[in-house]
Amino acid sequence: MISRRRARGGDFLRLRLPGRSLRIGAPRGVHPVDDVAIHGLRRLPARPGDSVLDLGCGTGVYGLAAAVLGAGRVLFTDIDPRAVRCALANARRNGVPGAEGRAGDFFEPCGRERFDLIIANLPQTPGPVPFLRSKWGGPDGTLFLRRLLREAPGRLRPGGRLFFVLHDMGDSRRVLRQARRRFRLRALHTLRREFAPGEYDAYHPGLFAYLDRLRRRGKCRFRGRGDQRWFLFRFMEAALRGPPRGGTPRGPLRSRAAGSARGGRARARSGRSAGGAPARGRAAGP
Repeated sequence: MISRRRARGGDFLRLRLPGRSLRIGAPRGVHPVDDVAIHGLRRLPARPGDSVLDLGCGTGVYGLAAAVLGAGRVLFTDIDPRAVRCALANARRNGVPGAEGRAGDFFEPCGRERFDLIIANLPQTPGPVPFLRSKWGGPDGTLFLRRLLREAPGRLRPGGRLFFVLHDMGDSRRVLRQARRRFRLRALHTLRREFAPGEYDAYHPGLFAYLDRLRRRGKCRFRGRGDQRWFLFRFMEAALRGPPRGGTPRGPLRSRAAGSARGGRARARSGRSAGGAPARGRAAGP
């Protein structure tokens, strides 16, 4: 059950999760909870006792949902200090004890900490130049996701998992190829997202024409005609593989000395996607 109302200075959302409801505020300037996030919350693979990082937290709704599911600790990070303040305010509003928040870029605020679960819903709409911070994901939409996949293995504990959102408006196949080198992948849910070209031109003039050129090159996968277009979102769980034979996991915490002492750089084996065909739904939000 979901109810939404506009309050002075922002949005206010109440949503019910198994066992309890959450009240989420989103002041102006912080990306509100959309329909895509609501679908994702229902598939969040948090476990009791998990140490959780909500990376690019926005309102903090994913981290708060992880706390409701029994996570032992939640850290909110975002490059925008307003988002961190918003997430901490929502933690207090919902009586979530011990939540922490730090502003900074990607894993920089985390020091040398590692986590059982990293949650990331990152911008991944392609564009020739940066436009909205909450949307733009680089020229092919993969800029931030590829960085996440490079750096996350060094930030996960053994057996750790990554939960991320992936959609076909960017070059999702490039992301999946990279992810399979270090993770076992499972699509938890697939969601159909409908749109009209004018929606993207409102973000940046001529953006839909740019996306259509990417589509013809196989870098963007949307379907339909006229104002009736659609593409797919996937909610992905990525389970960290063990260290490659003869080497240590690559990541920001690995030293060159350790790498050479254990046989240099070893290539992780590629894996196959686990699980059966995902369930599908529809979303009307951005």
